[in-house]
Amino acid sequence: MLLEFSNLEERNPREFQRVTQAIAYLLRHQFVHTEDRGSAPMLETLRRPHLAKLLEDYFEVAGYRLVFRETEGWAGILPDSEQIGMPRLRIDETITLLVLRRLWEEALQEGEIYANGTVHTSFNEAYAAYEDIVAGSARAAMSVADFRGAVQSLERRSVVRLGEVDAEAQDMDLSIRALIVTVAGDDFLASLEQLLARDARIETDEELAQ
Repeated sequence: MLLEFSNLEERNPREFQRVTQAIAYLLRHQFVHTEDRGSAPMLETLRRPHLAKLLEDYFEVAGYRLVFRETEGWAGILPDSEQIGMPRLRIDETITLLVLRRLWEEALQEGEIYANGTVHTSFNEAYAAYEDIVAGSARAAMSVADFRGAVQSLERRSVVRLGEVDAEAQDMDLSIRALIVTVAGDDFLASLEQLLARDARIETDEELAQ
């Protein structure tokens, strides 16, 4: 593989630079979305079969699978669970994922899906949905600031996009991308909902014991 990179650098330094930039970006952020600033060169690199194959081979050796969903406007790397473990998330971060996945699914059912499978809502609506989900569990609810931090961590991975703060409404536009379905798959949702249901049962049992 080093020979392939070396040959590309000699043959076409510009393409070599594009490949190395794409590798660095995906290792740092995991995903790239067409609506993100500076994404066009990386997605164009993936549209060139010989460069995409080089990237696929590189990430395969590193224990990742390169995925390019052009219809949804994103590309990214997913861990091969047989080679490396899935990234660990705090429970609050995983619950935030659950909230956003549910909001995306509800919009899909209502037919309120826009370009690239994106759903438009607001930060306040997402936080209200979060409060509804944790209302019946024994877990302490995150503050608005903590919830915003969890959403921003997903924004850094291109899963969502937060708009500017509306000072009058004290709110922000929130775009939830179709990528959420890949990041928070059905197995993820099922296991997390079981966890929340268990918390609710524990809280009920404790109340009855008093």
